[in-house]
Amino acid sequence: MKEFFSVQEVAKLLNISHSAVLYHIHSGKLKAQQVGKIYIISKEDFGDFLKKHREPKKKIKGTQTKLDL
Repeated sequence: MKEFFSVQEVAKLLNISHSAVLYHIHSGKLKAQQVGKIYIISKEDFGDFLKKHREPKKKIKGTQTKLDL
């Protein structure tokens, strides 16, 4: 049986607003199914979203910052 999250649950898990979750859904970054007037996000789709958007930023080779005091 598939597990689903509500928009509010995803917002709480990511510590972002309800409208920010809806933005990610409408922009296509977070897959969701609309059921009546609400959206539900499957556990798998939420995991895929996290993998794509929580990757550590890669360092650009040769750009090291140094402060001279």
